[in-house]
Amino acid sequence: MTRTITGDVSGALADLGILVPLTAALVVVNGLDVGSVLLIAGLLVVTAGLVFRIPFPVQPLKALTALAVAQQLAPDVIHAAGLEIGVVLLVMSLTGLATWLSKLFTKPVIRALQFGVGWLLVVTAVKLVLKPPAVFVYSPSSRTGLLLAALTVGVVMIAAWRRWYVLSIVLVVVGVIVTLLVEQPSFGGPSIDLPTFSIPPWSVFGTAFVLLVIPQIPLTYGNAVVGVSDLAHQQFGERADRVSPSRVALVCGLGNLVSATFGGMPMCHGSSGLSAHVRMGAQTWKMNAMLGGVLVTLGVFFSDQVLEMFGLLPVWILGGFLAYAGIRHALLVLDLAPLQIAIAVAAAAVGIWTSNLAYTTAIALVVAQAPVVVSRIRTARSNKRTTSEK
Repeated sequence: MTRTITGDVSGALADLGILVPLTAALVVVNGLDVGSVLLIAGLLVVTAGLVFRIPFPVQPLKALTALAVAQQLAPDVIHAAGLEIGVVLLVMSLTGLATWLSKLFTKPVIRALQFGVGWLLVVTAVKLVLKPPAVFVYSPSSRTGLLLAALTVGVVMIAAWRRWYVLSIVLVVVGVIVTLLVEQPSFGGPSIDLPTFSIPPWSVFGTAFVLLVIPQIPLTYGNAVVGVSDLAHQQFGERADRVSPSRVALVCGLGNLVSATFGGMPMCHGSSGLSAHVRMGAQTWKMNAMLGGVLVTLGVFFSDQVLEMFGLLPVWILGGFLAYAGIRHALLVLDLAPLQIAIAVAAAAVGIWTSNLAYTTAIALVVAQAPVVVSRIRTARSNKRTTSEK
């Protein structure tokens, strides 16, 4: 029982390397309201746990966030993109398209995407440590930060291998205490902040679709609908019987509609998040309740101080968590045959090189489906030849 609790707590911390920097960027650069973002994110985290009954990930949409931050897009554009992605996923779920398309996403295709995502997470972890966002109040030198991040990866590997999940928790607590002692920040009392309902103006929907939705949809479907479903069944077996591409698309679609209309950020159920949670000890849906509860509390009562609180988290620990999750996620490719591994890695390499995993999806799909297409052509020709001979 104790190990389960510590595992869920440790697992809840695992994906902060994605959540904290991306949330801070959308708030600081793009002007999203941090209270609304955290409240809605927390509610979606709790909902995912209740619906799927296993530790289930909820992450910011990584490609969309990167593009939005790089182009400093306004909140209305980001919320319009969230609405459009929500509608696309709902249509895919309700029409059965999500289930039909999942048949095309065979394991080699999924693993190619997961390898690409894993590699990009490691790269992101290194960049996070080398050039931490301004929200992090105490950051060591680049060399020291990388060394501490590498040590964090080592500690987390031992914790996961020996199931000493309390090590990960202690690491975060000690890191925060050190930051508190060095910076000695002061915080005020709680104050209530609630989101309001709003729909973006129609004028921004075209821009949102072209700049943000088109680049994001292939990655969302491949990694955060089919990929997470496949990984959930691999990790939890019969306990994941509630997880299917259609249901994941439905929950994600509804979640984005709610998030976009109440000032939140576009979200997904990335399979890298599931890897992170599970590898660091999460075993039950109570992980979602704990993480979601903290996010809701921060969003409602501490919205004016939450960025300072985020800044207390040691950036090298977040980088280490992120790198470990990326490594383990990329290694999922090893359950393929040698030739399939080579193809998956090559397809992922194209996506990594271009910084667009849509290319990885396209290449992997073509390679995976080519034998099927060739076989059908040969069968059709053979049938035609047999008919003509008669």
